[in-house]
Amino acid sequence: MRKLFCLCIVSFVACGMAQPVLANKQISDRFKAKYADDKADKDFKALVDEAKCNVCHVEKEDKKKVRNVYGKALHEALEKDKFPMAEFKKEPEKYAERLGEIFKKLEGEKSADEKNKTFGDRMKAKLLPGGDKDGK
Repeated sequence: MRKLFCLCIVSFVACGMAQPVLANKQISDRFKAKYADDKADKDFKALVDEAKCNVCHVEKEDKKKVRNVYGKALHEALEKDKFPMAEFKKEPEKYAERLGEIFKKLEGEKSADEKNKTFGDRMKAKLLPGGDKDGK
């Protein structure tokens, strides 16, 4: 009985310490709203839908630690802007415009692609900003 009680306590503590994925989902939703909405090219929209989290992350890698070039640039931009992630989780609509401005700034930043020099150029070419559908 004592072991069961200790296990329950440890489980509750572990669950309380877990970070929700909500913010990443909300950032993904904002990216889709800006670049893959109903007005966007259907092929690009399908690519974004297929890539899901891999617009910023790399397939089969630790999503908390490994990001593709676009994900790294976005992460750095959010930190530089001191983007209030905790508040964004609670009120995403309040920070939608601010996040949109960050996305807009990133369009002009260099990508790892020689042909399509910036993230914006890649998206205009109907490519994901950070790599392929697996985030590579």
